[in-house]
Amino acid sequence: MLSRLATIAAVALALAATSVAGNAGAAHAGEDDCYKVTYKDPKTGEIKIKIVCPGTPGGGGENAGGGTVKCFYLGNEVPCENQGAPWSAAHNCWVTRVDPQDPPPEGKADEDGDWYFCSPPPPYIAPTGGPPKVWIEGPATEWVNPGELAARAVASMDLEPIGIGIVPEAGQDRMGLIGLPVWMWVGNPAPNTFGPITRSASAAGVTVTATASVARVVWDMGDGSDPITCGAGTPYADRYGKSDSPTCGHRYQRTSADQPDGAYQVTATSYWIVEWAGGGMTGQMEFDLSSVAAIRVGEAQVLTQ
Repeated sequence: MLSRLATIAAVALALAATSVAGNAGAAHAGEDDCYKVTYKDPKTGEIKIKIVCPGTPGGGGENAGGGTVKCFYLGNEVPCENQGAPWSAAHNCWVTRVDPQDPPPEGKADEDGDWYFCSPPPPYIAPTGGPPKVWIEGPATEWVNPGELAARAVASMDLEPIGIGIVPEAGQDRMGLIGLPVWMWVGNPAPNTFGPITRSASAAGVTVTATASVARVVWDMGDGSDPITCGAGTPYADRYGKSDSPTCGHRYQRTSADQPDGAYQVTATSYWIVEWAGGGMTGQMEFDLSSVAAIRVGEAQVLTQ
Protein backbone atom coordinates (compact mmCIF):
# COMPACT_ATOMS: atom_id res chain seq x y z
CA MET A 1 0.00 0.00 0.00
CA LEU A 2 2.81 2.44 0.74
CA SER A 3 4.17 2.19 -2.79
CA ARG A 4 0.76 2.89 -4.35
CA LEU A 5 0.18 5.94 -2.17
CA ALA A 6 3.73 7.13 -2.77
CA THR A 7 3.18 6.94 -6.53
CA ILE A 8 -0.01 9.00 -6.35
CA ALA A 9 1.62 11.51 -4.02
CA ALA A 10 4.61 11.85 -6.36
CA VAL A 11 2.30 12.75 -9.24
CA ALA A 12 0.47 15.36 -7.18
CA LEU A 13 3.70 16.89 -5.89
CA ALA A 14 5.27 16.98 -9.33
CA LEU A 15 2.20 18.75 -10.69
CA ALA A 16 2.10 21.13 -7.76
CA ALA A 17 5.74 22.10 -8.28
CA THR A 18 5.39 22.63 -12.02
CA SER A 19 4.90 26.03 -13.65
CA VAL A 20 3.09 26.58 -16.91
CA ALA A 21 5.35 26.61 -19.98
CA GLY A 22 8.33 25.43 -18.01
CA ASN A 23 8.97 28.33 -15.67
CA ALA A 24 11.68 28.10 -13.02
CA GLY A 25 11.18 25.48 -10.35
CA ALA A 26 9.46 22.97 -12.62
CA ALA A 27 9.60 19.32 -11.61
CA HIS A 28 10.07 16.46 -14.03
CA ALA A 29 7.70 13.52 -14.12
CA GLY A 30 8.71 9.90 -14.52
CA GLU A 31 7.14 7.45 -16.94
CA ASP A 32 4.48 6.47 -14.40
CA ASP A 33 3.27 10.09 -14.28
CA CYS A 34 2.47 10.20 -18.00
CA TYR A 35 -0.62 9.24 -19.94
CA LYS A 36 -1.44 8.46 -23.56
CA VAL A 37 -3.36 10.55 -26.07
CA THR A 38 -4.53 8.49 -29.04
CA TYR A 39 -5.15 10.35 -32.28
CA LYS A 40 -5.48 9.78 -36.02
CA ASP A 41 -3.03 11.37 -38.43
CA PRO A 42 -5.30 13.26 -40.88
CA LYS A 43 -2.77 12.85 -43.69
CA THR A 44 -2.09 9.11 -43.49
CA GLY A 45 -5.05 7.88 -41.46
CA GLU A 46 -2.59 6.12 -39.17
CA ILE A 47 -3.56 5.74 -35.53
CA LYS A 48 -0.81 7.20 -33.34
CA ILE A 49 -0.20 7.47 -29.61
CA LYS A 50 1.38 10.54 -28.04
CA ILE A 51 2.79 10.39 -24.50
CA VAL A 52 1.92 13.42 -22.38
CA CYS A 53 3.62 14.00 -19.03
CA PRO A 54 1.70 16.59 -16.95
CA GLY A 55 4.68 17.12 -14.63
CA THR A 56 7.12 17.93 -17.41
CA PRO A 57 7.74 21.52 -18.58
CA GLY A 58 6.37 22.50 -21.99
CA GLY A 59 8.55 21.77 -25.00
CA GLY A 60 11.06 18.97 -25.36
CA GLY A 61 9.61 16.93 -28.21
CA GLU A 62 7.07 14.14 -28.24
CA ASN A 63 7.03 13.33 -24.52
CA ALA A 64 6.21 16.79 -23.31
CA GLY A 65 3.48 18.67 -21.53
CA GLY A 66 3.18 21.09 -18.64
CA GLY A 67 0.85 21.72 -15.76
CA THR A 68 -0.03 23.37 -12.49
CA VAL A 69 -2.12 22.18 -9.56
CA LYS A 70 -3.62 24.05 -6.60
CA CYS A 71 -5.19 22.53 -3.47
CA PHE A 72 -8.07 24.06 -1.51
CA TYR A 73 -9.62 23.74 1.95
CA LEU A 74 -12.96 25.43 2.69
CA GLY A 75 -12.42 27.68 -0.33
CA ASN A 76 -8.92 28.73 0.70
CA GLU A 77 -5.76 27.61 -1.06
CA VAL A 78 -3.45 25.37 0.96
CA PRO A 79 -0.06 23.80 0.09
CA CYS A 80 -0.39 20.53 -1.80
CA GLU A 81 2.44 19.22 0.42
CA ASN A 82 3.24 19.93 4.05
CA GLN A 83 6.51 18.64 5.52
CA GLY A 84 6.51 15.75 3.08
CA ALA A 85 2.84 14.86 3.58
CA PRO A 86 0.55 15.11 0.50
CA TRP A 87 -2.83 16.80 0.68
CA SER A 88 -5.84 14.47 0.59
CA ALA A 89 -8.79 16.15 -1.11
CA ALA A 90 -10.99 13.26 0.00
CA HIS A 91 -10.20 13.80 3.71
CA ASN A 92 -9.35 17.54 3.75
CA CYS A 93 -6.02 17.02 5.50
CA TRP A 94 -2.37 16.18 4.92
CA VAL A 95 -1.83 12.46 5.37
CA THR A 96 1.16 10.58 6.78
CA ARG A 97 1.29 6.79 6.96
CA VAL A 98 1.11 5.38 10.47
CA ASP A 99 4.16 3.30 11.37
CA PRO A 100 3.80 0.76 12.85
CA GLN A 101 0.35 0.02 11.53
CA ASP A 102 -2.64 -0.64 13.78
CA PRO A 103 -4.92 -3.62 13.06
CA PRO A 104 -7.21 -2.92 10.07
CA PRO A 105 -10.87 -1.98 10.58
CA GLU A 106 -13.38 -4.76 11.04
CA GLY A 107 -13.99 -6.57 7.79
CA LYS A 108 -10.76 -5.30 6.22
CA ALA A 109 -7.41 -6.99 5.65
CA ASP A 110 -3.89 -5.56 5.82
CA GLU A 111 -3.58 -5.66 2.03
CA ASP A 112 -6.79 -3.62 1.58
CA GLY A 113 -5.28 -0.37 2.79
CA ASP A 114 -3.32 1.47 5.46
CA TRP A 115 -3.86 3.81 8.39
CA TYR A 116 -2.77 7.45 7.97
CA PHE A 117 -2.51 10.38 10.32
CA CYS A 118 -4.86 13.12 9.07
CA SER A 119 -3.67 16.67 9.86
CA PRO A 120 -6.05 19.50 8.85
CA PRO A 121 -4.75 23.04 8.25
CA PRO A 122 -4.43 25.60 11.09
CA PRO A 123 -5.93 26.61 13.44
CA TYR A 124 -6.29 22.86 14.04
CA ILE A 125 -4.17 21.62 16.97
CA ALA A 126 -3.46 17.90 17.19
CA PRO A 127 -4.60 16.31 20.45
CA THR A 128 -2.27 14.42 22.73
CA GLY A 129 -1.17 11.25 20.97
CA GLY A 130 -1.15 12.82 17.52
CA PRO A 131 -3.77 13.73 14.89
CA PRO A 132 -6.71 11.43 14.15
CA LYS A 133 -6.20 8.41 11.96
CA VAL A 134 -8.04 7.57 8.74
CA TRP A 135 -8.14 4.28 6.86
CA ILE A 136 -7.25 4.78 3.18
CA GLU A 137 -7.67 2.05 0.62
CA GLY A 138 -6.15 1.82 -2.86
CA PRO A 139 -6.05 4.79 -5.27
CA ALA A 140 -8.98 3.34 -7.21
CA THR A 141 -11.29 3.77 -4.21
CA GLU A 142 -10.90 6.32 -1.42
CA TRP A 143 -7.56 7.83 -2.42
CA VAL A 144 -8.25 9.87 -5.54
CA ASN A 145 -5.71 12.01 -7.35
CA PRO A 146 -7.65 14.74 -9.21
CA GLY A 147 -4.68 15.27 -11.55
CA GLU A 148 -4.94 11.64 -12.63
CA LEU A 149 -8.68 12.05 -13.24
CA ALA A 150 -7.91 15.13 -15.34
CA ALA A 151 -5.54 13.04 -17.42
CA ARG A 152 -8.25 10.42 -17.94
CA ALA A 153 -10.67 13.14 -19.03
CA VAL A 154 -8.17 14.44 -21.59
CA ALA A 155 -7.49 10.93 -22.89
CA SER A 156 -11.22 10.47 -23.52
CA MET A 157 -11.32 13.53 -25.79
CA ASP A 158 -9.72 11.63 -28.73
CA LEU A 159 -7.76 14.72 -29.70
CA GLU A 160 -6.29 14.92 -33.20
CA PRO A 161 -3.79 17.22 -34.95
CA ILE A 162 -5.31 19.83 -37.22
CA GLY A 163 -5.89 19.04 -40.86
CA ILE A 164 -3.60 21.31 -42.87
CA GLY A 165 -5.51 23.74 -45.02
CA ILE A 166 -3.07 25.38 -47.41
CA VAL A 167 -2.83 27.02 -50.83
CA PRO A 168 -0.94 25.98 -52.86
CA GLU A 169 -2.33 22.53 -52.12
CA ALA A 170 -0.20 19.52 -51.30
CA GLY A 171 0.22 16.84 -53.97
CA GLN A 172 2.49 15.62 -56.74
CA ASP A 173 0.44 17.47 -59.36
CA ARG A 174 0.19 20.74 -57.41
CA MET A 175 2.71 23.57 -57.38
CA GLY A 176 2.90 27.11 -56.06
CA LEU A 177 5.04 29.92 -57.41
CA ILE A 178 7.83 31.94 -55.88
CA GLY A 179 6.55 35.23 -54.48
CA LEU A 180 2.86 34.36 -54.61
CA PRO A 181 0.90 34.40 -51.33
CA VAL A 182 0.51 31.17 -49.38
CA TRP A 183 -2.62 30.82 -47.25
CA MET A 184 -2.69 28.51 -44.18
CA TRP A 185 -5.65 27.56 -42.02
CA VAL A 186 -7.12 24.80 -39.86
CA GLY A 187 -8.64 22.48 -42.44
CA ASN A 188 -10.88 20.47 -40.10
CA PRO A 189 -11.99 22.73 -37.24
CA ALA A 190 -13.85 20.58 -34.72
CA PRO A 191 -13.99 20.23 -30.93
CA ASN A 192 -11.34 17.47 -30.94
CA THR A 193 -9.00 19.22 -33.39
CA PHE A 194 -9.23 22.85 -32.29
CA GLY A 195 -11.53 22.95 -29.26
CA PRO A 196 -13.06 23.85 -27.02
CA ILE A 197 -13.95 20.37 -25.85
CA THR A 198 -15.02 19.34 -22.34
CA ARG A 199 -14.94 15.91 -20.73
CA SER A 200 -15.18 14.60 -17.16
CA ALA A 201 -13.80 11.62 -15.27
CA SER A 202 -14.96 10.28 -11.91
CA ALA A 203 -13.78 7.89 -9.20
CA ALA A 204 -14.71 7.35 -5.56
CA GLY A 205 -17.23 10.17 -5.58
CA VAL A 206 -14.79 12.73 -7.04
CA THR A 207 -15.44 14.23 -10.48
CA VAL A 208 -12.92 16.28 -12.43
CA THR A 209 -13.99 18.28 -15.47
CA ALA A 210 -11.41 19.33 -18.08
CA THR A 211 -11.77 21.74 -21.00
CA ALA A 212 -9.18 21.74 -23.78
CA SER A 213 -8.65 24.24 -26.57
CA VAL A 214 -5.91 25.21 -29.00
CA ALA A 215 -4.16 28.39 -27.92
CA ARG A 216 -2.18 28.83 -31.15
CA VAL A 217 -1.01 27.04 -34.27
CA VAL A 218 2.66 27.44 -35.19
CA TRP A 219 3.62 26.84 -38.83
CA ASP A 220 7.12 25.77 -39.88
CA MET A 221 7.14 26.37 -43.64
CA GLY A 222 10.19 24.17 -44.25
CA ASP A 223 12.26 26.87 -45.98
CA GLY A 224 14.27 28.05 -42.97
CA SER A 225 12.13 31.12 -42.36
CA ASP A 226 10.90 32.03 -38.87
CA PRO A 227 7.90 30.03 -37.62
CA ILE A 228 4.53 31.71 -38.13
CA THR A 229 2.07 31.82 -35.24
CA CYS A 230 -1.62 31.91 -36.13
CA GLY A 231 -5.08 31.13 -34.88
CA ALA A 232 -7.54 29.15 -36.98
CA GLY A 233 -6.54 31.09 -40.12
CA THR A 234 -8.79 31.98 -43.06
CA PRO A 235 -9.74 29.36 -45.68
CA TYR A 236 -8.77 30.42 -49.21
CA ALA A 237 -11.43 31.03 -51.87
CA ASP A 238 -10.97 31.81 -55.58
CA ARG A 239 -12.43 35.28 -55.12
CA TYR A 240 -9.37 36.28 -53.07
CA GLY A 241 -7.14 35.95 -56.15
CA LYS A 242 -3.50 36.82 -55.42
CA SER A 243 -4.15 38.78 -52.21
CA ASP A 244 -2.41 37.94 -48.95
CA SER A 245 -4.19 36.00 -46.24
CA PRO A 246 -5.58 38.44 -43.65
CA THR A 247 -4.80 36.09 -40.76
CA CYS A 248 -2.12 33.51 -41.63
CA GLY A 249 0.11 33.69 -44.66
CA HIS A 250 3.61 33.32 -46.14
CA ARG A 251 5.56 33.85 -49.38
CA TYR A 252 8.28 31.50 -50.57
CA GLN A 253 11.41 33.20 -51.93
CA ARG A 254 13.00 30.19 -53.65
CA THR A 255 11.88 26.97 -55.27
CA SER A 256 11.62 23.65 -53.50
CA ALA A 257 13.61 21.87 -56.22
CA ASP A 258 16.57 21.20 -53.90
CA GLN A 259 14.38 19.77 -51.12
CA PRO A 260 13.83 16.04 -50.49
CA ASP A 261 11.26 14.81 -53.03
CA GLY A 262 11.26 18.35 -54.43
CA ALA A 263 8.89 19.69 -51.77
CA TYR A 264 8.94 21.81 -48.62
CA GLN A 265 7.81 19.90 -45.54
CA VAL A 266 5.26 22.19 -43.88
CA THR A 267 4.58 21.36 -40.23
CA ALA A 268 1.57 22.75 -38.36
CA THR A 269 1.81 22.34 -34.58
CA SER A 270 -1.28 22.99 -32.49
CA TYR A 271 -0.60 23.97 -28.88
CA TRP A 272 -3.32 22.81 -26.51
CA ILE A 273 -4.17 24.22 -23.08
CA VAL A 274 -6.29 22.17 -20.68
CA GLU A 275 -7.98 23.79 -17.69
CA TRP A 276 -9.43 21.39 -15.14
CA ALA A 277 -11.12 21.49 -11.74
CA GLY A 278 -12.50 19.00 -9.25
CA GLY A 279 -11.74 17.17 -6.04
CA GLY A 280 -10.76 20.40 -4.30
CA MET A 281 -8.08 21.17 -6.89
CA THR A 282 -7.67 23.16 -10.08
CA GLY A 283 -4.97 22.76 -12.67
CA GLN A 284 -3.66 23.39 -16.15
CA MET A 285 -1.84 21.18 -18.65
CA GLU A 286 -0.19 21.98 -21.97
CA PHE A 287 0.88 19.76 -24.86
CA ASP A 288 1.07 19.85 -28.65
CA LEU A 289 0.13 17.79 -31.73
CA SER A 290 1.58 18.17 -35.24
CA SER A 291 0.64 17.57 -38.87
CA VAL A 292 2.88 17.62 -41.96
CA ALA A 293 2.20 18.40 -45.63
CA ALA A 294 4.55 18.48 -48.67
CA ILE A 295 4.30 21.69 -50.72
CA ARG A 296 6.00 22.20 -54.08
CA VAL A 297 7.12 25.64 -55.20
CA GLY A 298 8.50 26.51 -58.63
CA GLU A 299 9.26 29.43 -60.91
CA ALA A 300 6.78 30.84 -63.41
CA GLN A 301 9.19 30.56 -66.37
CA VAL A 302 9.76 26.89 -65.63
CA LEU A 303 6.05 26.17 -65.68
CA THR A 304 5.53 27.85 -69.07
CA GLN A 305 8.24 25.95 -70.94
